[in-house]
Amino acid sequence: MKIKFIIFLFLLSLGACKQKSKSMDNITPPIADSNKEKITAQNFFQEQLKFVKRSSNEPLYYVFVNHEQCFFEILVNDVPRFRYFEEGSIMTPINLNNYINRSGRQTITYRLYPQTKRGLQHLTEYTSIKIELYERNNADTTNGFDNQKLLLTHRSSTKTDGKTFIADGKDYYEFSFDFDAKVPYQLEGWEDSKDLSKMDQKELLSKTKEAYQYYWYLIKDKKMDDYFRLIFKSNAAEITTTYLGAEALKGSESEDKFIFNEPTFKLEPLINYKMQLYGNGKIVCLEQTSEDLRFKKESAIWGKYKTTEGESRGWFSKLYLHIPKGKDTFEIL
Repeated sequence: MKIKFIIFLFLLSLGACKQKSKSMDNITPPIADSNKEKITAQNFFQEQLKFVKRSSNEPLYYVFVNHEQCFFEILVNDVPRFRYFEEGSIMTPINLNNYINRSGRQTITYRLYPQTKRGLQHLTEYTSIKIELYERNNADTTNGFDNQKLLLTHRSSTKTDGKTFIADGKDYYEFSFDFDAKVPYQLEGWEDSKDLSKMDQKELLSKTKEAYQYYWYLIKDKKMDDYFRLIFKSNAAEITTTYLGAEALKGSESEDKFIFNEPTFKLEPLINYKMQLYGNGKIVCLEQTSEDLRFKKESAIWGKYKTTEGESRGWFSKLYLHIPKGKDTFEIL
C-alpha cells in the first residue's frame, strides 16, 4: 500500500547500465521482521485482515494546502508525507494519520523550494503557503465532511511590510508548527528506535546500501515470500492508522503484487542516490540525487512498466528503515 505510483512518459534515453544479478541464497538478511506469525505471499492478505478494527470513532487528521510560486514538501513528525513538484494547485486533502503513532503533540513541517518549472531559481517576494488543518470522523461516511472541524490555519510569515515573503531570494525555506491529536490506537513507531545520527555515517551508509541492495534483489528475483514478510508490519501499521476496511484491503492486493505480476515491469539499477535521515534521526533512506522533477527526492528503488496504451510509466518503492529499541538490525517502517 505504501508503494507510490508516479505517472509520466519517460524518455528512452534515461536507460542506465544494467545491474548484475547474483543469488540471494546464503545471505544473512540485513533487514529483519518481528512478525508474530510466519508470513508468506500466500497468507499475507489473510493475516493483514486481522488488523482491520473499525469503530464508530475514527479521528482522521488532514490538511489542505494553498501555495504560490513554490514547490513544497509536507512532513509529519519529521517524516515526509507529501511532496509536490508540479504546476498548479493541489485540491485534495493530505492525510496525516500515517505518521501519527499515538495521541498527543504532533509536528507538521513544510519545506518550500523554488518553482523551477517557471524558471524561478529562488523563492520570490510573492511566495506563500497556507495550510488548513482539519479533523473529521472517518467512520461517518454520510456526514463526515459536513461535520469536519477546522483546527487551525497557518500562513507563511512575511517581512515587516506585511506583504513580502520572509525568505524572498532564498532557495529553501522550512517551518514547523504543532497540534494535538487524539487517536484510538498506539503504535510502536520509531520514536524509541536507535538514534542513527549518532552512528558513524560512513558505516550507516554502508549498512543502508546493503539493506537496499537486499530489498532490490528480493524484487528482481521475485522472492515474494521474503518480500511480503518484510513489508507486513509496515502495512499493518497503515491499516491501523488509516482505519482501512476489509474491502479496501482486499482491493489493494493487486497493487502490492503488481511488480511481480506485471510482465512489462523492469526494475532499474540502484544508482545515483544519497542517504537521508528523517524521524529526528531515527529513520534512514536512500533518495535519488536527480534534479529532474520527476525523480527529485524519490526513492532509489524504482522501475518502469508499460501501460496498455504503450506508454512507459514509473513505479517508486518508499523504503524507510529504522532499528527498533533493543535490536541491532533494520526493520521497515
